[in-house]
Amino acid sequence: MITLGENRLNCCESTLVRVNEILSLPEFGKCVLRQASNMGGGVAGWGSACGAVTGAAMAIGLMFGTDGDEGPQEFKMKRDHMRDVTQEFLSSFEEKWGSVNCMDLLGVDRRTEEGKTEYERLKAEGVFLCEDYVAWASEKVIELLE
Repeated sequence: MITLGENRLNCCESTLVRVNEILSLPEFGKCVLRQASNMGGGVAGWGSACGAVTGAAMAIGLMFGTDGDEGPQEFKMKRDHMRDVTQEFLSSFEEKWGSVNCMDLLGVDRRTEEGKTEYERLKAEGVFLCEDYVAWASEKVIELLE
């Protein structure tokens, strides 16, 4: 994971920062990081979409997304292209890691006290592959965006 000062970024933030360091994503800045800060742990710790996955999807959106003020044809073309690239990423991630969901990847439900305890125990043992997910997602999305 990336750290900024004494702050350890989550998977989503780390993926976005890594991609931005290489590609200088359009409109990347504090507003994007504020949004990404809520996406770690599978969206606010809920265990749904992995933070590395949401960070990659956000990077693709920053590069290819719509502004909302395009004409209908351009809007649809941009949206379709963005979704095609994102789905290619999702398919590749799932093929590589078995799931795009944080809870599936970690194997614990951090929404329960038992899950939180087990997560902390396993995290201390270095069991989780979150660093690997972030590194792989960053590399893959850079490849797709270049």
